[in-house]
Amino acid sequence: KMFTWSGKNVVYVGSFSGIGWQMMMQMMQKDIKMMGIMHSMENMEMMKKLQAMNPSVKVMFMQMNLMDKMSIEQAMKKMGQMMGHFDVMINAEDVLLDKDVETTMCMNLTGMIQATLMAMPYMDKTQMGMGGMVMNMSSVYGLEPAPAFAVYSAAKHGVIGFTRSMGDKLIYQKTGVMFMAMCPGLTNTEMMMNLRDNVTWHHSESMVEAIESAKRQMPEEAAMQMLKAMEMMKNGSMWIVSMGQLKEVMPSMHWQM
Repeated sequence: KMFTWSGKNVVYVGSFSGIGWQMMMQMMQKDIKMMGIMHSMENMEMMKKLQAMNPSVKVMFMQMNLMDKMSIEQAMKKMGQMMGHFDVMINAEDVLLDKDVETTMCMNLTGMIQATLMAMPYMDKTQMGMGGMVMNMSSVYGLEPAPAFAVYSAAKHGVIGFTRSMGDKLIYQKTGVMFMAMCPGLTNTEMMMNLRDNVTWHHSESMVEAIESAKRQMPEEAAMQMLKAMEMMKNGSMWIVSMGQLKEVMPSMHWQM
C-alpha cells in the first residue's frame, strides 16, 4: 500500500536549510494537516515563507535544544498537546563539527534518540498515537568510513543502528510506528561550506580536497527522493540518495543470536 500524506501531522526536528528543510517545503504542497518545526532558534522569515506555500496547513514552531534533555522533554510535550498525535517524524538535524565531539554526537545522534523516544507516546498506537513513520537522517558516511570526519561518521553509523533496531517487525506489530534511515551522498548544502575547519584532526586536512571537488546533488532533488522512499513504507529500510537517485541498501548479516 502507498502512503497517503492527506490529513497527517508532521513533526520536523532540523534546521531552516539543507535537505530536511527542502522536505518541509515539498510536504507543504501535499494535503497534510499540521506541521511542527522544532529547532534551537526560530527563523521567522522562513516560517512565513513556509506557511505562505499552503495556508490550509497549520504550521507552528517550537524551540528545542537537542543538547538539553529537559528542553527536548518539555518541547515534545507541548507539541504533543498542540497536535494530539504525530503521524510523521523527520529527524534531519545534521551537524559537521568533528573537533567538537560532544556537539557532533549530540546533534546527530543522542539528541535525535532522545527526541524520538519522547515523541513515541504521541505515535505509538498503544499510547496516544495512531502509528506512523519516523525518518532519520544518516549519511553515506553512516554506511562507509569517513577518514576526514571520523566523529561525524561514528554518529551517522549510530543513526543506522538505532533506526534498524527500532524498525524491528515485532516492535512494529505493537506500535504501528515504522522507521527508515536516509543516507544522502554529497549534497550542495551549508554544511559543505567549510569542510577544512571541521575535520577530525590535522592528518585529515589533505583528504578534504577530493570531497570539495566531487560532484554534488541539490538538496531539493535529495528531498524529493526521500519523500518517495517514505511513501514506499518499508519498515527498517535504509536508502542511499545520491546524485538525485534513490537506491535501497540491503544489509548483510554478520551475526545472529
